[in-house]
Amino acid sequence: MSSVKSSVQETVLEEFKSYSSVVKSGLQEQSAVMSANIVSVVKKVVEEEDRSRNVMVFGLPEEDNEKLSEKVGEIMTAIGEKPKMDMCRLGKARDDRPRPVKVTLSSSLVVTQIISKSRRLSGHERFRSVFLSPDRSYEQRTEHRTLVEDLKRKKAAEPNKRHFIRNGTVTSREKT
Repeated sequence: MSSVKSSVQETVLEEFKSYSSVVKSGLQEQSAVMSANIVSVVKKVVEEEDRSRNVMVFGLPEEDNEKLSEKVGEIMTAIGEKPKMDMCRLGKARDDRPRPVKVTLSSSLVVTQIISKSRRLSGHERFRSVFLSPDRSYEQRTEHRTLVEDLKRKKAAEPNKRHFIRNGTVTSREKT
């Protein structure tokens, strides 16, 4: 009886060890996958937080030996803001159009204020061709480009309505 009991205990112990090793290896694989996912999510959040503090300036004429801080400062003055900022041009210089300027500000709240006041630039003769937009990722730029194309189609199809982009969709209202 004792030998049967010890044999059963040994079998149970071996089965438990086998089950334990399977669970451990599965957990290690899941842990590696989850760790990679967590790293990816953290990178996206950090990148999004960095982007949220940036404003992109398009259409600002480019010159040799330009004083970019003065030019961007004049734009900010034109819209009624005087934020602390760093700026640089992005990409390679081209003859056909000026490179965009990335302006980094102290917080995303300042970015929101500047973007909301950016319409004021159209009233200044010197800055009519200058446009401000939030810094967007590649995916966000692609999505926004599609929305703008839809907006243009709706404007052409229904010129008697006012069309605009709000909350990721093209919205239409009667003109007042």
